[in-house]
Amino acid sequence: MKYSNAKPRGVAVAQASAAPRASPAHSRCALCVDSDPVSARLCRETLEGMGFVIERVDSGVAAVVAVRGRVPDLIVMDFQLRDATAGETIGWLRSNQALKSVPIVVLGVSDGSKLPAKNTHAMAGIGKPLSPAAIARTIRDLCG
Repeated sequence: MKYSNAKPRGVAVAQASAAPRASPAHSRCALCVDSDPVSARLCRETLEGMGFVIERVDSGVAAVVAVRGRVPDLIVMDFQLRDATAGETIGWLRSNQALKSVPIVVLGVSDGSKLPAKNTHAMAGIGKPLSPAAIARTIRDLCG
């Protein structure tokens, strides 16, 4: 899989305002990017159990649009998106200065899968089959 810095067609990659992140007294926000309803439900239930408020979108382009309104505390995305690769979507998101340090977890990574280099800051991949325990453990490792 080739990593691309190309911007999604028809969507300008806008810089999200550097909105303050939620304080510990407030819920943390997670963006779930997944078109598979079963994986998205597993992700939502696990994250809600960890105290996150979830926003779900079903494509890489929709993820770029979603972060315009609010910078999430965490992004969880499927490796196989319907409109772009996870690598392309991560590139688009990381081109936004406000998202440079937001942890990203990629679900469904197989042994042969290639993610962008680790220099993209906090990032982790979880293989299939997905489990709530693996998702929670990975998120705790990245987010504390």
